[in-house]
Amino acid sequence: MIPSAKDLVRKVLQTDPKADVNILHEKTYQLMINYRSKYYEGKVDSFLSKLDLEPELRDKLKKKMLEPVIADGIEYSNFMEEASRRVSQSFQPLSGKIAELCAERELRNAGLVESVHYTLRKERTDITVYHPDIRSKKKRHRVEVKNVKLRERATRGLAFDGDSLFGFFNDPSEFSESNSKVLEDLCRKTNGYCYMPPSTLEDISYRSNRFKPNTELGRDMAFFVKNGRLP
Repeated sequence: MIPSAKDLVRKVLQTDPKADVNILHEKTYQLMINYRSKYYEGKVDSFLSKLDLEPELRDKLKKKMLEPVIADGIEYSNFMEEASRRVSQSFQPLSGKIAELCAERELRNAGLVESVHYTLRKERTDITVYHPDIRSKKKRHRVEVKNVKLRERATRGLAFDGDSLFGFFNDPSEFSESNSKVLEDLCRKTNGYCYMPPSTLEDISYRSNRFKPNTELGRDMAFFVKNGRLP
């Protein structure tokens, strides 16, 4: 089976402990994909090994069973994934957890400590940062963490449960002028930012001082802990 999000992140950091947040997310996400592919390949091999087939036919069947398929308008990586929806459905929350762990690492690298300066999944948001700390909290800043797609729920989450938005958004076209203006307005109202990969930030046409590289999250949250506001 696929390891937990924590184990996947730990494996990547063992080989690349100085990886920045975007490299960490990319490598962890790819590692998850590799585990998924090996899992399904192993299942297919196990199934075909029980059949009395010529090696050439077995290889053809294996290749076909591992090809991407579309069922009910949904694309799956292969027949096995479509057939085992339970594993498929666990893929999305796992990728979301990976994004959250990557964001938390940025906070820790900036010197922040969980249950002292920030909490996870409290107060209806992913990360809550406190000034000056949890015991004597005077102010808080809530960070909604998303993975690679912006989608409507990211904007909705920022509108109701977050002050800043952090993600690994890989499609600049999602940041149309209309979407960007909505995000800009929401972030301005909360004195927050929309944090995204530097490569995505460079490719979007709409410019806003409320859009920042996601590599600055840790530094900004450490500033908030000390000053009660973002820089």
